[in-house]
Amino acid sequence: MNRRQFLALGAVGSGTFVLGGLGRLGRGTAGAQGASVPTVDRLVMTNVVDNIYDIFAKGGKLDTITVQRTPLGAGGALLAEHGLAYHLESLRGSERKEVLLDFSLTELNLRHNYRILKVDPARADALIISHGHLDHYGALAPLARAEQGRLKPGLTLYAGGEDTFCQRFLMTPAGSRDMGRLDRKELEGRGLAVALAKQPMVVAGHAITTGQIPRVTDFEKPPAAARLAAGPMDSACSPMHFGVSQVQLKPGDLVPDLFTGEHATVYNVNGRGLVVITSCGHAGVINSVRQAQQATGISKVHAVVGGFHLAPAPDEIVAKTVAAFKEMDPDYIIPGHCTGLNTIIAVHLAMPKKLVMPSTGTRVIFGA
Repeated sequence: MNRRQFLALGAVGSGTFVLGGLGRLGRGTAGAQGASVPTVDRLVMTNVVDNIYDIFAKGGKLDTITVQRTPLGAGGALLAEHGLAYHLESLRGSERKEVLLDFSLTELNLRHNYRILKVDPARADALIISHGHLDHYGALAPLARAEQGRLKPGLTLYAGGEDTFCQRFLMTPAGSRDMGRLDRKELEGRGLAVALAKQPMVVAGHAITTGQIPRVTDFEKPPAAARLAAGPMDSACSPMHFGVSQVQLKPGDLVPDLFTGEHATVYNVNGRGLVVITSCGHAGVINSVRQAQQATGISKVHAVVGGFHLAPAPDEIVAKTVAAFKEMDPDYIIPGHCTGLNTIIAVHLAMPKKLVMPSTGTRVIFGA
């Protein structure tokens, strides 16, 4: 089965390590020097929860990846929702690691899909939260409570910055809507170690977080309606973190949310290049990929995966994003969550051989 046929059928022991600079990565303990960017032989990426579940989506072998779908079975149908969660299993030689990335909107859907997909949180070597939105962290605290005592001792949750744990709001014509807050103290009380990966870090010896993402494009902007609430002056969400003085801003005031702490997750697959998982892409999917390239010193992009947050974007921004994708020339684009049908159609029209359609329960195998 060639790619075009597939697309027609498809639907239209964890530690913290700091990157030592472009193409140089410290491994061992934080600040270690002289080792290279980690490479894995194989990455199995399972989309545990996504916005849609397409039971008619077809799988198959493409040129360099295998796409598997999860049909209806004895365990019942997978549950989809406006949320995102991944299970990432990587192999290097005989060494195997598992990472859980993002935790959907509701515990019900995450737990149900973990069961059907045979994902056991107790096997996780690390956890990553991409940013502090409820549709990505919603089931994390319930999971930590339910799995307390089963998770590996000292299991680390990697977050991109303090604003991951700030109160968020959405501005609507009817006023501000409270979007909740991820409670860091509760997670630590359940035994998780929280690491703020503001700079690129290695996760579980196999994966990389990009660190905070510089805004280098002129067309990728954070959502205009997103807001953060300033916290007390002695808190991680104090006004000083928003670049304004105490006089200008009081605790409780709302400021534009720039998603400073959003980060992407990256794997370097042997002989293939980078797999960049943006999760939601508020920092810009193109910015995210460029930061992955900068942090690793590797220019070859094998796949761009995740939510690109272009569903509400005007056609002009979508067109510029697709043009940037064409320039980067990844082997595959695997959109989901908040990418939007507008962008999926645009990618299909411009690069039909590169597109893999999204669906909850999709498993993509990269590498050997």
